[in-house]
Amino acid sequence: MLVDVVAVRVPSYTRQVLTGELHYDLPAPLVPGPTCIGRIRAVADDVFGVDVGEVALCNSLYSSGETAGSPDEILIGWTGTGSARSARMQRTWRHGSFAQRACYPAPCVTVLPGADQWTRPELLPFLASLAIADGGLRRGGLRGGQSVIVNGATGNLGGAAVLAALARGATQVIATGRRRESLATLEKLDSRVRPVVLTGDRARDGEAIRAKTDAGADLLLDVIAHTPTTDPTLACLDALRIRGTAVLVGGVRHELALPYQRIQRQQLTVTGSFMFDSATALEVWQLVRSGTIDLTPVNACSFDLEHFDDALNTAASLSGLDYTVLLPES
Repeated sequence: MLVDVVAVRVPSYTRQVLTGELHYDLPAPLVPGPTCIGRIRAVADDVFGVDVGEVALCNSLYSSGETAGSPDEILIGWTGTGSARSARMQRTWRHGSFAQRACYPAPCVTVLPGADQWTRPELLPFLASLAIADGGLRRGGLRGGQSVIVNGATGNLGGAAVLAALARGATQVIATGRRRESLATLEKLDSRVRPVVLTGDRARDGEAIRAKTDAGADLLLDVIAHTPTTDPTLACLDALRIRGTAVLVGGVRHELALPYQRIQRQQLTVTGSFMFDSATALEVWQLVRSGTIDLTPVNACSFDLEHFDDALNTAASLSGLDYTVLLPES
């Protein structure tokens, strides 16, 4: 379906994607751009339950949809898997959201009831980060009253994860990262947020994280970006209690040397989570719409398409609950 792009987040690493530094699978030529907020402009005849004029979250994740075997997935306008089938999918769904209009497959579009009346459209792209984080928490089986470590809390996804964990009833949210100032901002959100500034020493960091919990955390949501080593992740894993769960959501590009004996004896679970589905997106929106997740602390720096390069520069400098957004309609 065709949408008018209302707002789209510019990730902090966008310039590295466009220059090829991150080696994303980008077919050229294309209009890049990740998940966006769009207003429905036109709907195909075989799409039902979506009306022109509605505001929707347009997820860039698109699957080949097999129920047997291993389906291929692409991020429309962003990257693929490098396979021949992925390349065919990208040829059909090549262009992304850094534009005034974009086209998405119907399964990627989640209508947000009441969002057409939302007075701050620049905050709506933050729903994607919230949905990714909440999807990870759901994957880890978070229940109210449990303690959560958010590793990489000073990034945009990390800030969203802290908000989602608080909304889901976590009694302790241990926020880890290297940016002391960003951690201090998160600490002000709620008395349940407990910051830990990482030093890079696995043993020392693990002890510091565990000390912020009641004998270990129930769940680790690892949303850390690319790092020189996996020590921050392993330090957080060291701070899990017996039968704890680690959910890997971030951008670490190194092999992770897992402690086999500890995982076995303490019955730990290590799993992955990638992007989000429509059910999670809609549930997160309802949490925001109801005020259960308060977006007041989120600060969006807005740009129009004419100032795209300025948006790239600003995005690279922001972290935590501050992010950059393009408003093509402005």
